[in-house]
Amino acid sequence: MRRCLQLLGVISLVVSANSAYAQDKQEKPTSEDQDKVEQPMLDSMRSGIHSTVSSTAAWLDSFFTDKVNPEDYEDVYGSFSIRPEWDEYDGWEVDSSFRARVILPHAERRFSAIIGRGDFDDFINDQQTTRPTVIQRDDSDEEWMVGLGFDPMIDKQHKLSFGAGLRDGINADPYVRARYRFDSIINDRSELHWQTVGFWRDSDGFGIAQTIEHDFVLSENWFNKFWIRGTFAERTEGVRWHASEKIYYLYGYERALGAELWWYGETEAEVPLQDYGIRGLHRSRFLRDWLYLESWIGLHYPREHLNESREPRWLVGVELEMLFGN
Repeated sequence: MRRCLQLLGVISLVVSANSAYAQDKQEKPTSEDQDKVEQPMLDSMRSGIHSTVSSTAAWLDSFFTDKVNPEDYEDVYGSFSIRPEWDEYDGWEVDSSFRARVILPHAERRFSAIIGRGDFDDFINDQQTTRPTVIQRDDSDEEWMVGLGFDPMIDKQHKLSFGAGLRDGINADPYVRARYRFDSIINDRSELHWQTVGFWRDSDGFGIAQTIEHDFVLSENWFNKFWIRGTFAERTEGVRWHASEKIYYLYGYERALGAELWWYGETEAEVPLQDYGIRGLHRSRFLRDWLYLESWIGLHYPREHLNESREPRWLVGVELEMLFGN
């Protein structure tokens, strides 16, 4: 909960400062104009985040050019999410994440500025949405990360990118990564995605992560997604792996019911299979076109130590995700 409040506090302060600065630059509006300018809190917060990220990108891009036009930095996209969950094994927990990316036009549009908070593995793989929400994360990895990305090759099937930056706040833990992604359309209903990431960070040394995803359209309303990722690094006990099998029933526009099986563990850990489970979920748009609400209930079977028995544990949670940008 403390981490979540800190994140909301930082975003609120930045948005407030940005809004205050904009108001100082403008004349005081009339009461009629004020009615037109005022926005609901959700819309105001989203606009403020977008504006702040754009301003930060303009400042970074100023190192590549003498003149900066703020309108050139509208190519912003990202997400902010908050996830309260009750787990019979761990109790109550509130997780949160934030990620934004901005293309830098004066750096030949191949460079981008990236800022985020969340799990390091998700950050360098750029696959936040593939990992099941219920997979537990190491608290030590829940840190702010900032960096620059460089994309020398992007086409319909192949994407090669490099990145470098800092994580862990004032401890300034540097990292570098190289990522290659291959997308293949097998047929009209099936797609295969292959991604390899090599990385290094000062606190953990070298590592490599391999992800395989398979998307399959069963029918007009049914969709299946399977993915598996293995990560090996100096900080892991053998190979850390995650796997997930999801099936969705699309019953309306941006509305879906789903079921998921997942497994994860580390090959040389005290207990190699640390958890597996099943959950039912519902995802839909909520209040706005860019706001999504997901809820779930399920059972899982965690076991972290040899002296504990593996028993079924209930879990219930929700996730509110805000998308912003283009």
